[in-house]
Amino acid sequence: MTDPETSHPASPVVLPPAPPRLRNLGLPALVGLLSLALTGWLWHHEHQAAEARMRADFDFSVRQSVSRIEARIASYEQMLRAARGLFEASDEVSREDFQRFVSALMGGPEFSGVQLMAFTPQLAAAQIPRHVATRKALGDPDYTIRPGYDNGPVAPVTYVAPPTPGNRTALGHNLYADPLRRKAMLQACDSGGIAITSRIKLLIDAPLNRPAFAIYLALYAKGQPGDTPAARQAALQGWVHMAFRLADMIASMHGEGSPGIALRIYDGPAAAPAQLMFDSDPEAVAAPPRFTAVEHIEFPQHSWTLQVRSTPGFELGHSDNPARIIAGAGTCVSLLLALFTWQLVTGRARAFAQAQAMTRELREREEHMRHMAQHDPLTQLPNRALFSDRLQAALARARRERSPAALMFVDLDHFKPVNDACGHAVGDSLLIAAAERMRECLRESDTLARIGGDEFVVLLPHIDSRDDARQVAERIRASIALPFHIGPHQIGISVSIGICIFPDHADDEVGLMKCADVAMYRAKELGRDRLIFGD
Repeated sequence: MTDPETSHPASPVVLPPAPPRLRNLGLPALVGLLSLALTGWLWHHEHQAAEARMRADFDFSVRQSVSRIEARIASYEQMLRAARGLFEASDEVSREDFQRFVSALMGGPEFSGVQLMAFTPQLAAAQIPRHVATRKALGDPDYTIRPGYDNGPVAPVTYVAPPTPGNRTALGHNLYADPLRRKAMLQACDSGGIAITSRIKLLIDAPLNRPAFAIYLALYAKGQPGDTPAARQAALQGWVHMAFRLADMIASMHGEGSPGIALRIYDGPAAAPAQLMFDSDPEAVAAPPRFTAVEHIEFPQHSWTLQVRSTPGFELGHSDNPARIIAGAGTCVSLLLALFTWQLVTGRARAFAQAQAMTRELREREEHMRHMAQHDPLTQLPNRALFSDRLQAALARARRERSPAALMFVDLDHFKPVNDACGHAVGDSLLIAAAERMRECLRESDTLARIGGDEFVVLLPHIDSRDDARQVAERIRASIALPFHIGPHQIGISVSIGICIFPDHADDEVGLMKCADVAMYRAKELGRDRLIFGD
């Protein structure tokens, strides 16, 4: 037996050292995994940034669609005012004079979509026999006033242009017999401006029922006072008006449309199916669109509702190449980093420095992408997406502290004529200069953003009363009113500002934006170069 006192304890088992090749795999694997994780994060961020860019492009297309329709209706109004000028400048306007004048107007693209322009007098019962006899003597042997009338005044269509066979069927038609037309005619008389009907059916379309509209502008006797509705009614002589089919008007603007954008137009302030007048993509699939928006176009005494939605073609027009490049490049970089780390494990300091440099470059790229996704590329102001984030944060703080905040919509007046007269380069420089002036009127805690075209929004998250918002708006208005010197041009513009106070006018983001937008349009309607608080 072994003597316990002379025996030796068993030696511990010592494992052989791991082969250097296996021992050096840990750091390269870790570097590769971290780089892949960073690539995945950057890819996800770029994917989100692409989504934000698509949203911004869609919002721009929405505003562009609204602006084009508003501009076309405004051009119709200008043509009617030109026709009224013809009557005001002449002692008597014959049928031939009127038709030559309209023929000259039809040479421009603004006339596209218009079915006819007409002159309609208002006649008392005693004037009707002489009027009918005169029209027959002047070359309209079948002229008669229809439908029948009582002893009240009538409004027969007397001149039409162009004098196509279809348009001539309207001659003698008593517009007062149609309640919708009569309502718009009297509104135009009382206001002194244009009035647009609700949806009507043109005589030449019978028995079809294609959505159409008429726009009226009243004519008054020369030398008569017209400063009140009663005075304008007493001086009323008739109207110049035009009729157009909505589908024809939109079709004439087709070449200006945004690809991948479908448009529905409803008559009235709500997108009710029964009021649908136009659908640019009636064959759309049942799947919900990626982006949708609802906008309103306000006319005197009337409004349309525009529902804009994206189609699959919209997404096809936006490339996801940056995300793919990040994924491919990041994967390749990760593999190369792991390979270099494994090969140069003895030179870890240099490898670590290279990894730091590449990480810093990737972060700088990410910061640049984030900036591009959240800022307007022209003025470098926050865009709609970033402004929405700041507005939500400001409202959350205001609710906690039970303090007021203010939101302003600022629109540059007469900006389009500057672009037309001086060119888009001068227009862009003017936008940059105007943004800088507005920024100088604000505190560091305030936010100025550009949401498209010549429209800006201002957020005042800390105010004591609405007078604070008024003072800031007045500073902006006074600053913009000073002349701008852009190259050789001296340009004068103004701003229309709509102001909404939280929580007095609205208590959420959507309500504040809508309130300020409506107030801004009211400022424009009241003559521009002013500020209006929301209701």
